Amino acid sequence: MVLEKIRQIYPKLTKSQKRLADYIAVSYQEAAFMTASRLARTLLVNEATVIRFAQRLGYPGYPELVHDIQELVQGELRARSQEEASTNGDEAFLAALDTELDTLQRAVGRITPEVARAVTGLLCNAERIVVVGEGISGALAGVMSASLRTLGVPAENPPADPLGLAVALEEAAPGWVVVGISVIGESWPVANALQYACERGARTLALAWSPVAPAAQSAELALCCPTNELQAPPVAVIATMMDALVQMVATQRAEAMPERQERLSQLRAYLGTQRA
Repeated sequence: MVLEKIRQIYPKLTKSQKRLADYIAVSYQEAAFMTASRLARTLLVNEATVIRFAQRLGYPGYPELVHDIQELVQGELRARSQEEASTNGDEAFLAALDTELDTLQRAVGRITPEVARAVTGLLCNAERIVVVGEGISGALAGVMSASLRTLGVPAENPPADPLGLAVALEEAAPGWVVVGISVIGESWPVANALQYACERGARTLALAWSPVAPAAQSAELALCCPTNELQAPPVAVIATMMDALVQMVATQRAEAMPERQERLSQLRAYLGTQRA
């Protein structure tokens, strides 16, 4: 898929090629109907740069690249027409819900079976999981970490400042998984944490707003949810993906859950009893 190809190759692109990658990652619906010359004029680069960019992504030329972009857009339009609700201009709340559902469906449609299998193996085989995020992403990271702990997974959500991350990742090693959440903007502490974890042999996953976000670029695997410039940050979509990951882990641990729940129930009763 073109957006995943962009994520993987982005650090190796030239400055002009990164300009093309940034535009396609955010405005692929417009790029899908542009010729190579028009795209070049829009971004003030040479047409030859556009062609070399397509080849850098592994396509024979620009027609093959734009065909993949068109396939992405057409898939989203088909999904949207199937889910479209009959709302009018006065039903802003329902329209917003439709938009959230549409954005989620678009994001899910970009997850290839290979990435889905890799994410499953990554989380279900983790010996320890560290979930990091800044700002609103930090709140989501805390929810994911707490949810994993209720399943018996050793998980933590350290402060996303340099000291907090240093303490949490000091002993990062193979068997660890570091999950970085980036809902909006550039989150360099999170991206750097993912990069450091990779260098220490840990596995990494990003939940990010774009395939060109620093966190997505630094992670081994990324689940991305690009939105257009007029929409609010994709908090609900990323939160839904995050919850789906937790539910997946819960399914893998289903046999052990009744015994664990019984132990927790007994301990909760003990801790909640007033004692002399």
